[in-house]
Amino acid sequence: MASFRLTLSPNRRAATRFIDRVRRSIQKALAEERRANGLTQSEVARRIGVHRSVINREINGRKDMTLGRVAELANSMGREILFELKAPASRPGVNIQTKTASTSVTTVGVESPNYAVSRAA
Repeated sequence: MASFRLTLSPNRRAATRFIDRVRRSIQKALAEERRANGLTQSEVARRIGVHRSVINREINGRKDMTLGRVAELANSMGREILFELKAPASRPGVNIQTKTASTSVTTVGVESPNYAVSRAA
């Protein structure tokens, strides 16, 4: 029996977890829109201008999504994207927490084909 050991760098692990959170958020939003308004993957695909199978592969993780596609999906569902980069509350290997200030926060709202971007400090 073959045994495999997969080693991920901390950066790759963080990226994978972030991508998974984004994908789950899109899946959840689509499920909510389906229940509330009957929105289907086919309708989302039509609004974006691609085949339904492309949307299915992206949403289910069999195809990578670009940030542009994430914005298109959110817009097609009438959703807003909120994104922020914060300094971590604590660092690994540090027993005493220090007060950290949040880095600049970027909020991206998807309201129409024109994407609104605002910056707050």
